Amino acid sequence: MAWKKATFVSLWLAALSLAICSTFIFIACGLKFSIFHSGLTVNQSDFVDNTPFSVYLWQMLPETTRWNDYVFSGPGLIGLAAFLASIGLGSYAAIKLEEINHAALVAKKTEMHRWDSLLIGSSLEDTLQNFQHSNASDVQPYAVKSA
Repeated sequence: MAWKKATFVSLWLAALSLAICSTFIFIACGLKFSIFHSGLTVNQSDFVDNTPFSVYLWQMLPETTRWNDYVFSGPGLIGLAAFLASIGLGSYAAIKLEEINHAALVAKKTEMHRWDSLLIGSSLEDTLQNFQHSNASDVQPYAVKSA
């Protein structure tokens, strides 16, 4: 049971990582789109983040003022796929974790009822119902005799 939970938690964390990566790509697309849409001439070297991935992403994005060029570019499609995959993986992992937790809760309640019946016995209502049914034929009707 614990390894199943760990697997689905890991899957959910992978979905979270995909969502963060796709957000970074969308921010880069939006930044470059807004720069070229406004008519500014800005280069990658003007930004603080000069990591190799950021430079590569900046160079892969088109230099145009139309937003659909950014969506259908390589990074845009990768970001969109990562975002959709994060939604799918996260939802699947959350549903499976909920099923595992529900099954554990049902098993716990069943075990509690089993121990309850072993330690305490049947409930008072069950005892009274069984008493009335078992003794109904043994008891003679009571009749009052007049003097």
